[in-house]
This record gives sequence, C-alpha cells and structure tokens, in this order.
Amino acid sequence: MKHAMVNAALIVLTACVFAPRARAQEQGLPQPAQPTVSWTRHGEVQFEADVRPGGAPKHSRPMLIVTMEIAGVRKKKGWGEFTAAFFGATSRAWLGLIPSSASVKKGKVIVALAIDRDGTLEAAPVVQHSSGDKSVDAATREAIAKSAPFKSLPTEYKKDAAQAIVTFAYDHPHVPSSGGSQ
Repeated sequence: MKHAMVNAALIVLTACVFAPRARAQEQGLPQPAQPTVSWTRHGEVQFEADVRPGGAPKHSRPMLIVTMEIAGVRKKKGWGEFTAAFFGATSRAWLGLIPSSASVKKGKVIVALAIDRDGTLEAAPVVQHSSGDKSVDAATREAIAKSAPFKSLPTEYKKDAAQAIVTFAYDHPHVPSSGGSQ
C-alpha cells in the first residue's frame, strides 16, 4: 500500500510539472528553453533562457531572451529549478501583457528586484533601463509582480533575499491574440 501511495504521488507530481508545458506546446504557445549558465566578468553566475514561438525550430531566432544575474551567486548549484520556473512564469505573463505594438519592435528592459527566501517579492520591481516604451516597461514590471510568488530560494543560498537584475530582450515578439493591449 505504501509503495502504491508513493507511486501515485510521483505520478501526480510529474503530471503537475510536465502537463502545463506539454499543453502549451500542443497549443503552439511560446515556451522558454531550459536555462543556460554563463559567468559575468565579476565571476557571478548569469542564467539565460530564450523563448521561441511554439513549434518553431530550435535554430530559429528567439523572440525573447530573458537573463537573470543574482548578486553574490558564484555557483549554479541549486538554482536550475528556481530559474526555470521563474523564466517560464514571467515570460508567459510578459507575452500576455505587452502591447500588440511591441510585436513590430526590438528592445530591452532591465529590471531590478529582490526575492525573499520564500519566493515573494520584497517590493515592486524597478526598471533600471527603459525600453523607451512606457507600456512595455509597465508590462515587464507587471509580469514579474503577477508571476510571484516564485519557488523558494535554493537551500544552498544562505541569504534572506536574492537581489537580481533581470533583462527582457525582445525581437518582434509574437503577441497572443488573447493577450496584450493596444
């Protein structure tokens, strides 16, 4: 009986993790790739994920590249699951909130934020570098705020909060017909 309960729990957990991604792929919705890792010139880890239109080949041009640099993080251990969930939630929210006029643009928004150990935001995200379009900047802040709370910070991270710089670099993103404003 105990093994049956464990197996059932694993099946439910697997369905919770993979079903939304599979459903989005079936519907042709954009999906972020698994985060890649690089290091900044200061030795800190930088995570990056790109988003392509649903069903687009892997070698096609991404419509959105999201990067995250977390102050003081010099090792990637423990951050993969957190960043994958963060990128997935924020990029889906961002694509649903940006104005349709952004689909003919190329730009970049850089936002600073602090995430508490439990995954909540300490305060509203702050735009450090504007895209030049106030509606895109506002959609970026809103996408991050609406996506919170995030997964808890990794147990290996000993600080109470993570200070992060997140960049949304977009290149003619496909704005879903159900999302975005004019």
